[in-house]
Amino acid sequence: MMQVVQPRGLRRAAAAAYLGISPSHFDKELAAGNVPAPKLLFGVTLYDRHDLDALFDGKPAAAAANDNDADWWDRECATENRHT
Repeated sequence: MMQVVQPRGLRRAAAAAYLGISPSHFDKELAAGNVPAPKLLFGVTLYDRHDLDALFDGKPAAAAANDNDADWWDRECATENRHT
């Protein structure tokens, strides 16, 4: 039996279809910051299926991209003192 592999990275049209919207509406929502930013992988712009799932589950785009902002270590690393 052949196993079906679902790609994690989706190109623009596939990402829009995955969310059930048109590519042009996807572009508008991306420009408005409502869709998680794509990743560049091997020279190809791809949208992470996990980020799109989080968006569909009601998490804002920023939360979908990094949902561990409440983590103490992440906050400490983000506030690095560049003068030392």
